[in-house]
Amino acid sequence: MEIVEFRPEMAAGLARCYNDLVADVPHCYPVSVEAFSSMERLASANCHDEALLAAREEGEVAGFVHVGIANPPKFDWHPQGEPGVIRFLSYRPGQRQIGTALLEAAEKWARERGRGEIFGWNSLYAYPFYHLFHANLSDRLGHLHSLFGKAGYQPDWGEVFFDWTGFVPPAVPMPALNFDLEVERQEKPEHERNQTVVKALHNGEEIGRCIMLRLGEVLPRPDGREWSFCDWLGVNEPLQGRGLGKFLLAQSLVEMQRAGCKHAAISTSHQNYRAYLFYTNFGFNFCDRTTSFRKQLENLALTAEDAETCPEPAEGAQRRIFGWPPEPSAPLFRWAGP
Repeated sequence: MEIVEFRPEMAAGLARCYNDLVADVPHCYPVSVEAFSSMERLASANCHDEALLAAREEGEVAGFVHVGIANPPKFDWHPQGEPGVIRFLSYRPGQRQIGTALLEAAEKWARERGRGEIFGWNSLYAYPFYHLFHANLSDRLGHLHSLFGKAGYQPDWGEVFFDWTGFVPPAVPMPALNFDLEVERQEKPEHERNQTVVKALHNGEEIGRCIMLRLGEVLPRPDGREWSFCDWLGVNEPLQGRGLGKFLLAQSLVEMQRAGCKHAAISTSHQNYRAYLFYTNFGFNFCDRTTSFRKQLENLALTAEDAETCPEPAEGAQRRIFGWPPEPSAPLFRWAGP
């Protein structure tokens, strides 16, 4: 096996590896060879100095890892300090040696560029054709979760997804609050997302909003024109629990239905159990759980060569076990309550 940098002639093998990996992942669809025809086509607006490293066996692509360096953070919940990032990692289940070699190559690449930390599969750097907005590493890819865990990565952020095929907007009565409803279609500049915003206004001040996207306008998926995605649902804290969020979501689905959408999806943080209950009671079904990872590169994972010379721990010593939850980090909430 050899690890080599991207070459255009690898495009067919890379597309095959991608398609094989995501075949059973919700909201993922096969991509053409053209998607992997150049690094420019794969480039992310949120990182720089990217590279794609492929594992080859007998001349065939057996897996790949896509790495880069994060751009300076725009928000406090973005990875800080311009760390290394692993945008995508693909290898077949059962071929752990290939996955380990690719992960070690990614870490080496980041260290050579002075990065002391690396993030794995953070949605900020995801491929535009992978899953839904805010999706990290899907739980359907268990061999990759295991690989990151055994290599010393810690869970960093989780996002849970719900969808509703053939949705029927429920009839939700207007809550007993003094507000006006405003629907605004926002046309964004190129490379940004057009969106429909349903707002609740009290004396001209916004007290709640729901932002909906038509996936066909922003994601290259074959059924994108039929799908909508709730990118934000929020209500001012003093007004939570009074039905405004439920009303805004219902009105937003009506707007998406008028626009020709037949299906809807929504997501929330892995810790927002109140939102889980709200969305499933509303009509959505659990779809997927996704996780991003991070690792301090100073704490290097053992290579096979190191392991041969590493002494066993003393009798009675504890081994650290990869687990949940991660260390506390800055929270991000996109749903404030019904």
